[in-house]
Amino acid sequence: MMNKENENIRWSLLAKDVSGELSAQEHEQLHNELANNQDIEKQVKKLWGDAHYAQALKDINTDKAWSNVKTQINSNKKGILFKRYMAIAATLVIILVSSLFVGIISKQQTSVISTTHSIEKVVLPDGTTVDLNHGSTITFPRKFKGNTRKIQLNGEAFFDVVRNEAMPFIIETEQINISVLGTSFNVKAYEGATNTEVIVTSGKVKVDSKLNSENVILEAGDAVNYSVNSNTLERHKVFTNNYKAWKTKELEFNNTSLSEVIQTIEDSYHISIIVGDSIFTENKVLNATFSKYSLEHVLESVCTSFNLQYSKQGEAYFIENRH
Repeated sequence: MMNKENENIRWSLLAKDVSGELSAQEHEQLHNELANNQDIEKQVKKLWGDAHYAQALKDINTDKAWSNVKTQINSNKKGILFKRYMAIAATLVIILVSSLFVGIISKQQTSVISTTHSIEKVVLPDGTTVDLNHGSTITFPRKFKGNTRKIQLNGEAFFDVVRNEAMPFIIETEQINISVLGTSFNVKAYEGATNTEVIVTSGKVKVDSKLNSENVILEAGDAVNYSVNSNTLERHKVFTNNYKAWKTKELEFNNTSLSEVIQTIEDSYHISIIVGDSIFTENKVLNATFSKYSLEHVLESVCTSFNLQYSKQGEAYFIENRH
């Protein structure tokens, strides 16, 4: 039979008090019930507090735990009561710490690679290669398991995916998901950007919008642009390889306006170019090909074609009319 000094305690209230969910009215009720049982309250709160640091209480069935506690309180001896409290609370601590440990191990099984002012080549566990552009981050498991090879990308990267029909390769970005079997393509998906772009070099790629049910299938030479403003996937053709010039430094201009030439050079060499107000870039077109030339050579060639000159001031390049 339960000890008389404990028989009036409502254990559900004590459990809610420990977990911080007790209302003011319930707190007053519990205070009255514990008037002659302060030792019990202090002991239980201490043991529970020791476990709380693991921040895993949401994973524990507290109702079931407290039910187990109540079924153990059948002794008339206070010393035995506390020993059983401690044994049960210790079990809760072990469960909580184990949950935390599993979470830490899970994080250790994931790799995160980020770049700032450099391009880095990454080889994934399946042999897929990824060229990671400036200011980009890729997150992937140390070993692919299950039915898919899923990774996350924030930024821009060129993928050459190893084919595996039984295990599709999935890239998750902020706005779209990309599914492939084996192919090569470029993804530009910086966090916070209003546009995300996928351009396919070889093979097939499926692109799904995360904000609606729209999707498209792309083949070599196809591209799709997702716009946040219109919430649509806009498909189009690509006729040059300038989209991956940031990686290859291969530039091709066919009747290309000077404004687009400058934008391509900025993206490929990660620089800022400021054009003088008196230069009308839309009225000037360029026909030229550059293969792995230095930035200075490219700028000099472009400027010479239009009787312009460039200079560097700080981190930016300025283009103006030749004096």
